[in-house]
Amino acid sequence: MDLQSLRYFRIVAREGSFSQAAQKLNYAQSNLSTKIRQLEGELETPLFRRHAHGVTLTEKGESLLAYADRLVHLLEEAESVVRDDGTAKGSLSVGSMESAAITFIPVLLAEYHSRCPGVSLTVKTGVSQASMRSVLDGTLDGAFVAGATGHAELSSVPVRRERLALFSATGTETTPVANLLAGPLLVLPHGCSYRQSLEEWLDAERIFPERAVEFDSIGSLLASVSAGLGAALFPESLASVYTAAKGLICHAVPEPYAWADISFVWRRDRFMDSTFRSFLGLLREKSKAGNKAI
Repeated sequence: MDLQSLRYFRIVAREGSFSQAAQKLNYAQSNLSTKIRQLEGELETPLFRRHAHGVTLTEKGESLLAYADRLVHLLEEAESVVRDDGTAKGSLSVGSMESAAITFIPVLLAEYHSRCPGVSLTVKTGVSQASMRSVLDGTLDGAFVAGATGHAELSSVPVRRERLALFSATGTETTPVANLLAGPLLVLPHGCSYRQSLEEWLDAERIFPERAVEFDSIGSLLASVSAGLGAALFPESLASVYTAAKGLICHAVPEPYAWADISFVWRRDRFMDSTFRSFLGLLREKSKAGNKAI
């Protein structure tokens, strides 16, 4: 069992599909399937259940994935230790909610780049839960997430506190908030902390909305709010980005649901190379200065 086979195995497991994994690896699907079958033959057990929609891990496959993650993580850490000469360089991959990626994170990244121009930055947007999973499996170096971050394998630093608002189209200034909540609500996929806050608010008020319309991007969601499709709950800071179109207004949210705490998370056991240490230092510096510094 070699490390290359384990790398292939991890990607197939994450993608849930040989074709998608092969595309990600830029590798022939037939060769990838052969590699995995060879690994299964060597271990004398099936690692995947093949079906029409892709693959899922068997119980033995789940066990191997946990070990494969640890082995690859240790190898990457060893490489980082040897190569680290005290200079921030190489690459840094960061996850973020889309709302943060278009409001305060660009300023942070610009400052980090000015301090560490030798680092190649990658930002992947997604809901908080998905970003945390990507940090845990080593796909991301760290991520900006909203809400609770109390995972045993993660460390975190507070970054910013966001005030939430209920967005609706212009012309609804005098519409009772309860009426807006009862109408169509526009949301991001499950795992979005803002969606969770909205659902908790609705549950507390015993409001049952007409329906939820799910989007995979904030841009299309807020454009639909502006068009009058329904209302949505998001950080008030988004208003500064979208009110140029004069299509949105913000309604106050009750205190228990009016705030979202944004943190940056990373694996507790990761090696702090100069690249990551520099980024974390910038975040801690900004955190101490408060929201106005970001």
